[in-house]
Amino acid sequence: MKVALLSMYSFDEVQGGTELFTEHLRGAFQDVDVITYSSSNGRGPDLTRFNLEEARKGAAICRRFRQLHRRDNYDVAIASATAGWCLGMSNIDVPMLNVFHFTMRGLADQVLRGTPGYLPSKYVSSVFEKLASVGKSSIAVSAKVSRELWSLYRIRSRVIEHGVDMERFRPLPRERAREDLGIEADGPICLFVGRADATKGFDIVREAARERPDIQFLCVTSSRLDDDGLIVRRSVPNERMPLYYSAADVLLFPSRYESVGFTGLEAMACDLPVVVSRTGVFEDLEEDRIGRIVPSWNASEYVEAIDEVLSSSFHPRHVVEKRYSMERFLDDYRSAAAEAVASHGR
Repeated sequence: MKVALLSMYSFDEVQGGTELFTEHLRGAFQDVDVITYSSSNGRGPDLTRFNLEEARKGAAICRRFRQLHRRDNYDVAIASATAGWCLGMSNIDVPMLNVFHFTMRGLADQVLRGTPGYLPSKYVSSVFEKLASVGKSSIAVSAKVSRELWSLYRIRSRVIEHGVDMERFRPLPRERAREDLGIEADGPICLFVGRADATKGFDIVREAARERPDIQFLCVTSSRLDDDGLIVRRSVPNERMPLYYSAADVLLFPSRYESVGFTGLEAMACDLPVVVSRTGVFEDLEEDRIGRIVPSWNASEYVEAIDEVLSSSFHPRHVVEKRYSMERFLDDYRSAAAEAVASHGR
């Protein structure tokens, strides 16, 4: 089976969740081409101020796919988000899957109200999100995304949850991990991973650090951050993250919107208990074996949850092994692709 994967960016360009997903998905198929905006040689005016830049890049990726398909005759195309939004409106005779990693309208309603991005995200970007489902079978990366696709767009979707590389993300000896990272700690370490902004709940992290000076707060972020009360490590490669998860005692992940929450899954794969908000996969997981799920944005409640986790024993790796294995993830996508090809030929 010859497969085309359409994605806005490669993992070398942007080390985000969608790009990591594409890297993982490569492993599901033997004969696969990844088509991104940079590989499409797309050119054109910058439409960022009209909130149409992603749509323009998606159109360029679709043009490149059509060129390659005439030459290589793909058996199936799998597009991420709006990277293949216009393929369903062309006469391409190939089965297509569209993977929704989140919804722009859901993001707008839940975290962008009162910001300049609210109206463009809800009423412009969401149009191309809806078009991305045309002529394709829709896949949601979590039950949360599937619910949003139906409630906001009436798009029916199949849920295929992400997988975690359990060989890479595994617990390491805590003291050795701290020594390798050059971190000295007499007390517990609370880890935060993500952008230092309100969407990721960084205001809650700051407040928790102020309330509990006896706990060291370690922040791994791409954001520029200057805070004497925090240990900050910027732009850490993904392959080094198991050291950080293993060095910590608890992950603090108070994000206000996630479709999945890769950070939480990776942390739990390293057997690190979590204190998280009820978003992404944590809308559908029970907290008994993983830590605490906090149903509010009150920093004091997160601090209380941290204390509960530090005084208890959790082994969340078992939850990840059972539900989020990479083997299950790859098998599910192979099955989805095979079913699309079989249905297309009827």
